[in-house]
Amino acid sequence: MKRTRVLIADPIRIFRVGVRNLLARESDVEVVDAAHLDDLDELNGEWPDIALIDLNLPPLGSIAAVQRLKSRCDVHAIVWSFEPTPETVLGAILAGADGYLHKEISRAGLLRSVRGVVQGEAPLSRDLALLMIDALHGLQERDRWRERMSVLSEREKEVLGYIACGARNRQIAQALAISEYTVKRHVQNIREKLEVGSRSAAAAFYREALEASEVAVAVAT
Repeated sequence: MKRTRVLIADPIRIFRVGVRNLLARESDVEVVDAAHLDDLDELNGEWPDIALIDLNLPPLGSIAAVQRLKSRCDVHAIVWSFEPTPETVLGAILAGADGYLHKEISRAGLLRSVRGVVQGEAPLSRDLALLMIDALHGLQERDRWRERMSVLSEREKEVLGYIACGARNRQIAQALAISEYTVKRHVQNIREKLEVGSRSAAAAFYREALEASEVAVAVAT
């Protein structure tokens, strides 16, 4: 009987031992473990079939571990953590992970997920799938904001940033070393290009666009 080789990559020793003992009870599972990204280099070619990787595996996190393993072997990489967020779930999947699990999963659930991966399934609970969908929608929203922002010149973006912070025309003029008349023209152009009816609406647009961009950065990293 072919045994499935499972790697547990986690910095917390007591957690690794617990999961290792749980999986080692199964006759069709062989377990190895790692506490650090560099430990993966010591596998000496005995690569795992499945890797359970902690989200914050030192020193660079799970995404780096997924990418390193995927570059060296045909492994099913599963990232897991105690507090998954939409950004971490989607980030792991985009990095090449085959699934994402919550660390509070039951013993039966973990075994089912491990065996399911061997059969070509992607372990992702309903809750985590919803988180990932939310994150994906966030990226799409970011792209829509970026497209609308692209119609503005760099100077107009600067002025809009000051407007969003509550600055008045005189303050903006002083900060950018331009005339108040020029600021007024920029504000008018911004409203026309963004198709918003007021200065406050333009400020709200900028804040929403900034928030969408920050979500995208979180996913990318």
